Amino acid sequence: MNNTTSVDIGSNVKDFFGFTCIQHFIFRIVDIGIILSGLLLLIYLIWGGVEWLTSGGDKTKIENARSKLTNALIGVAIIAAAYAVWTLALTFFGVDVSNVCSDNPIPG
Repeated sequence: MNNTTSVDIGSNVKDFFGFTCIQHFIFRIVDIGIILSGLLLLIYLIWGGVEWLTSGGDKTKIENARSKLTNALIGVAIIAAAYAVWTLALTFFGVDVSNVCSDNPIPG
């Protein structure tokens, strides 16, 4: 006798931190990470610019400010590359982000 019962966990767990599926949660985490890194980048750029303006001609302070600005610009390139790779990966694998929580997120 094989008495097994089937449990549909998906219908029992309808709300996962406001998300209906784990894929949607992961996409939102990636989006939040990109937005936060952009905000931190902006703050770092402003900080370097203010240091440069308030250096008063001191070579050490100017070099520190220049280093901050250079690192911020490198950060822009890294963020842009990460976003491009993320978008290309989704396009390459044919993932429709708006349809990711359905039964068939990869059309075709």
